[in-house]
Order: sequence, then structure tokens, then C-alpha cells
Amino acid sequence: YAVLVWTGSGAGTSVISAFGETNSTVYNGTTSLGAITGQATSISETFVGTTATLTVPSTDNTAWYYDGGVGVMTQISDTDFPGASLSLAGGFAHLDGFACIMTTSGRLYASDINSVTAWTSNSYESVNSYPDLGIGCVRFKNMIMAFGTESCQFFRNAGLTPFPLARVPELTVKVGCVDAKAITQIADTVFWAGATPEGGLSVFQYDGNLSRVSTPEVEAIMILAGASNISLTSIRFFGRSFILVLAGPTTLAYCIEEKMWHEWNSTTPLWYKCASVMRGGTMVNYAVSNVSTTGKVFLMNHASLVFTDNGAAYTGRVQLPSMDLQTMDMKFWHSASVVGDQVSSSTATLAFSDDDYQTYTTWGTLDLSTLRPTAFRLGASRRRGWVLTHASNTPFRAEALELRVSGRNLPRDS
Repeated sequence: YAVLVWTGSGAGTSVISAFGETNSTVYNGTTSLGAITGQATSISETFVGTTATLTVPSTDNTAWYYDGGVGVMTQISDTDFPGASLSLAGGFAHLDGFACIMTTSGRLYASDINSVTAWTSNSYESVNSYPDLGIGCVRFKNMIMAFGTESCQFFRNAGLTPFPLARVPELTVKVGCVDAKAITQIADTVFWAGATPEGGLSVFQYDGNLSRVSTPEVEAIMILAGASNISLTSIRFFGRSFILVLAGPTTLAYCIEEKMWHEWNSTTPLWYKCASVMRGGTMVNYAVSNVSTTGKVFLMNHASLVFTDNGAAYTGRVQLPSMDLQTMDMKFWHSASVVGDQVSSSTATLAFSDDDYQTYTTWGTLDLSTLRPTAFRLGASRRRGWVLTHASNTPFRAEALELRVSGRNLPRDS
């Protein structure tokens, strides 16, 4: 249910994970750090003085920490900790030695300075620019973003007592979040699934300016999935940054650099939460699933790539828009060639549909080890959509499907 690369401890490559739906066990690699009560909702790290410390809140409104001193996960037992009397909302956000956490009643609490175990009963501020409920908080640069159901407020460290933070009222936005698990970050950019008082469900981006990045089609899928079934995580690999939106059984992937959406698919989505380490010779992405019960942390090792999903080869599918080449006259499809990398012992299957993907005709397989994989004698139709699938445990990268077609009234650039 949670994963983190513990960058503040040792070599900074320790993989911390939490497994268990009723009571979670927290692991450092394969070594148990101890069990907590309830289900871990997140894992975060901070320094208490110079001691690297993990913090783990739970669904039963308890919170736990690990600093290596005691050797096991230990509950925060201060009776002034907000979870002792209130319902927690989301995970910890750490700023200038303070551990901050929200409650569902809309309060933002801060621990005593340089501590995660000591709390003061009135060290909080109501997040009440708008009358909504608390969802969770995250750190954005040198501020804390406190999310409600219909708004987001910003706080900075002002050195106040007993609560050290002060509102930054001019940054308040009237856009809320649906759930703490639907918030993620890439560097200093925050993404979340949220709504406005007028309705709708969108993915928003904040990097100093607020923008909506989801399309109407993506939002329709999220609405059908239901707000309680939405969660977000983030991952970067091969020069691209992705926001993964799990909407029920569907995963919608937003590429930040390309500003484009596509879909990830698996019988068992394995990327509920992701973490990464890129340090020295270690370049690995990690992920955990909240569906799989195998108790595994999945990884993508950039120095030793495999093309399997939990040990099984997966199918990459490219489905192109149905094309009529600007005329509904009959067309004769002479050949189709894959423009892409040559890969030994690898094939791709070509299929097409002449009725807007209601039915398919499979032409056969193309040998990707050849210089120009080409299918011939592809029949005739007025309109056609093409599908290319690849299911081998080998790399696959295609740039284009090059077609030879003839017919009446075709554009000159067809």
C-alpha cells in the first residue's frame, strides 16, 4: 500500500514498503521493521536533528515512526497527537523540522520543532478559507499545501507559537481534492484529482500556477470510476515523466513533456504507488500494487531491462484512428510497413477493421528482425483502422505505419 526510497539513510537507496490490508508490516527491503495497527496510508521521511526518521500514518488514526534507535516501528503515543482524538486526513508533510498532518475536520497540525513524537494540543490552524472538509497536505517548495474537498490553502513557516505556520491567503485556490491518495508530485510540481464547487472531476497541476491537464474524455472515465476509486502516482523513465491516474480498473497515463494521455493496461495493475532512485550506478523504479497479494515490490532496472509484467510477457497495442483519406470512395490497400527498430527474435501482429473497430481481420505476423517488415495484399475498403500488437519478451519501438494505397480522388499526399 506504500513505497518509498529512503534517501536520508545509509547509501540512500533503501526501499521501504508497507504490505497488509488489515494490519500493515513495514519492510526495509525484505527485512521487517515491524507491524503497525491499521493499514499504512503513506510513508514519508524527515530528519529529527541529524537522525533519519520514517513516518507512517494509518487508517486507524494512529501514526508510527522508525529511526533505527528502537529498531522497530513505534507508535506516536503523545496524547496531544491529533489522531488520538480526531480522524487523520492523508499523510505527513515535513517542513523546517515540523511534521505536519491534517484532520478530516479541516485542521492542520504541526509537531514540536525537531520531533515527530512530541505534539502540543493547540499547535494547529483551521484550514477554513472555505467551509469544506480536510483531505490531506503536501509540501510545495517552502510551503505546505493543505487540501480540502473544494479548496486548497497555502501555509509558510512564520516562526509563530504554538502553531508555527501562517496562511498565505493570496495563494488560496477554490479547487479541492477527492482523496489524499489522489495527490502526487514530480519534483516541485504537484498533481491531484479534484473538483470545483460547480462539479466535475479533473486532474490539476500546480507549479506556481494552477492548470487543468485532463481532457473531457479522461474526466468522463474518472467520473464513471467514481471519486473513491481514484488514486495518483508518478514515475519517470527514459526522459519522460508520467502521472498515473488509476480510475477503477483503468490506468490513464499523462506524459508531462508531451502533454498527451494514453492508457496502461494489465489484468492486475502493479503500479498503485511508485518510487525511484537515480544515484550513482543505481537507476531503478519501484512500484507496489494494492490489488496483487503476492507481497512483491516490482522494479524496472534501467541497467538490465526485461520486457515482462510480473514475469509474464505483456502485449503492447497500437490502435490508430480509423482513416478515410478524405474520401469515402473505395480504396485498395496494397501494403503496410512498420517503420521502427530492428529486433531479433521478435514479431508484431497486424490487424485491421473496416467497421469502426466492431470486428477485426488479422493479416498475420511481421518479422521485426527484417529491414522493412511489410504486409501485402490487404484488400479494399472505404474506411479502415489499423491495429499493431507486440507480445514478445523483447524491446519494441515503432515510429510509423507506412501505407501504399490507391483509389479515386485521393489527396496527392496520401
